[in-house]
Amino acid sequence: MSAAIEKLKSEHRTFRRFLDFFDQEMKAFEAGRSPRYELLEALLDYFTSFPDEWHHRKEDLIYDALIMRSDLASSALYDLRLEHERLGAGAKQFGEHMSDLRRGSDLPMNVIVDAGKTYSRLLRRHMVKEDDVFFPMAERLLTLQDWRDVEHTIQASRNDPEMNATLDRIDGVANTIEAIASSEGN
Repeated sequence: MSAAIEKLKSEHRTFRRFLDFFDQEMKAFEAGRSPRYELLEALLDYFTSFPDEWHHRKEDLIYDALIMRSDLASSALYDLRLEHERLGAGAKQFGEHMSDLRRGSDLPMNVIVDAGKTYSRLLRRHMVKEDDVFFPMAERLLTLQDWRDVEHTIQASRNDPEMNATLDRIDGVANTIEAIASSEGN
């Protein structure tokens, strides 16, 4: 398995664990309890920054290499990039609902819960598609040189000081999520 795919799968495992925390907070909303707002804010920060700033960029490199190798890949994977956009919009919408709620909006709780559940469901389905279709297709069709090119581009991006600062900030957010979740018995 390529190092890039292994890292992306590891990131998916982190997303799933964070979605489990997120889903617990949605259950608190549904039960009429206050969620842990600090945890939700950190999760939203992670869900709105890490995918767009880093994770999807790496997937796009692999996607682009696949499209160059196979017409089949283009038709089979066409909607992946569209899903990335939908996921970003879903996380943003939920974040806006949370901001409205924190400002005292009388937005019905079911609207907030529905937006959160929809986002969680979409992200989980998207990752299954990537894990079960996209990544295996990439491993089957990309050449050793394709993987070298992908890895080189990822490493060059990682070495950029601005990207490094962004990733350090996101790592801090992930550590905050883990700390809050573990301090409350998750």
